[in-house]
Amino acid sequence: MKNIARWTDKGGSYRSIQRFFSIKTNWLELNILLLQGFWLTTSTTPGRYVLAIDEVVEGKAGKHTHGVNWFFSSIAGKVIRAISHHVVTLVDTKKERSFFLKSEQTVKPQLGKGEEKGKKERRKKPGKKKKGKPATKKAKGPKGNPGRPKGSPNKQNIKEESLLYKGFEGLLRAVLPLLSAIGLDIRYVLGDGAYGNKTCVLIARELGIELISKLNRNTALFLPFQGEYPGKGRHKKYGEKLDYQKLPSEYMVESKPDDEGKALLKTYQVKGAWTKHMPCLLNVVILVKVDLDSKKVGRVVLFSTDLDLDAATLVRFYSLRFQIEFNFRDAKQYFGLSDLKNVKEQQVENAVNLAFFMDNISLVLVEEAKALWQTQEVSIQDLKACFRADKYLRDILNVLELDEKTILNRPEIAAIRQIGAIHQHRIAA
Repeated sequence: MKNIARWTDKGGSYRSIQRFFSIKTNWLELNILLLQGFWLTTSTTPGRYVLAIDEVVEGKAGKHTHGVNWFFSSIAGKVIRAISHHVVTLVDTKKERSFFLKSEQTVKPQLGKGEEKGKKERRKKPGKKKKGKPATKKAKGPKGNPGRPKGSPNKQNIKEESLLYKGFEGLLRAVLPLLSAIGLDIRYVLGDGAYGNKTCVLIARELGIELISKLNRNTALFLPFQGEYPGKGRHKKYGEKLDYQKLPSEYMVESKPDDEGKALLKTYQVKGAWTKHMPCLLNVVILVKVDLDSKKVGRVVLFSTDLDLDAATLVRFYSLRFQIEFNFRDAKQYFGLSDLKNVKEQQVENAVNLAFFMDNISLVLVEEAKALWQTQEVSIQDLKACFRADKYLRDILNVLELDEKTILNRPEIAAIRQIGAIHQHRIAA
């Protein structure tokens, strides 16, 4: 907050920045206005824009930050003390860029003193068990009718309760109506393997959107049953089980060597496969990589609830999910997501959303800079260097009491603004 105050012009004192961080701001509407005014193109091609959802975890050493708890960090590879936010972004499949929309903090319930003490005791190594009489087996009663009891709900159609699923559903319910209001028809939401489960599928189907995600590489897949109905009982659901080691050639879409010629890449697609953990048929794409020297085989299993989606588009959309990771990287590296020292709930929310909002601003400025400087190589570091040099220049002119209008028209100013930029030779006046 002090650093923001130092770089802000008139009206941005440290006290003003503190007041800004303490007020409630509708960041979603602010991002939608920025999206509508400066980011969206006139193209209305169906399927150009998709949603991406993921979780960002940032480590915090203190104990008083709102929502701080133990979360798994993929960067650290272990559970750390941190704050966690679920984030949804809008991905432009043509520009291959991700635009932040909304974040929602994951707040775990705090354990009471008694519960925490009991949890610590359970973590201790158990002592030697005392020998006693062996437990007697309970007598089994008469078996009832096989199958699910009549009138009981199908567990595959029941959503599970979890902070992950609450964040997933809450973000989609918040952004979909606003995107529809500005004329965007969103058909797909992208998520990593954490969202590849029945609850997220049920939520997506309930909201009228298709999910693209990943399954475990050893998930059992079954073809729909094609045999005749025996005449009694319910119709069979699962047919032949797919063998990953001997996938039928009829499902192969493509087979080609990789760019280095050291491996063979095979793509299989099954439009309509069952898994016992999902409530509906899935459009499954299996990517197989065979090392030509060691003969080792690697496998990735992607899926979509849209049974008509072709394999190439499904793989491309899922690869675009990684664009949200660049939002996380830029917000941490350039805009203070990893440096926030706020502890109160509203201040933490504003600090996180301000970091992502500035990432959106940088996306807009990069596009404008590419057109102005007539180059495709413009980075956030170039933008920061230009704005920093421009501020230094104005401060120097102010100290020297020189008129800006007579100085800023000189061509030498462009060279001054290049100080610190990476692509200096490409930046014009």
